[in-house]
Amino acid sequence: MSDNSDLSFTGLTDEQAQELHAVYMSGLTLFSAVAIVAHLATFIWRPWF
Repeated sequence: MSDNSDLSFTGLTDEQAQELHAVYMSGLTLFSAVAIVAHLATFIWRPWF
């Protein structure tokens, strides 16, 4: 059995948490880019103000 003293309250090691954060941030960046393009395309098609 391994020693769990280096785990945070989530049960992840620091390396696992950093990897999860990197994946989350890349997904957030992709989602934001798609949302911006969609909003620009909609604004060009039919401006809302």
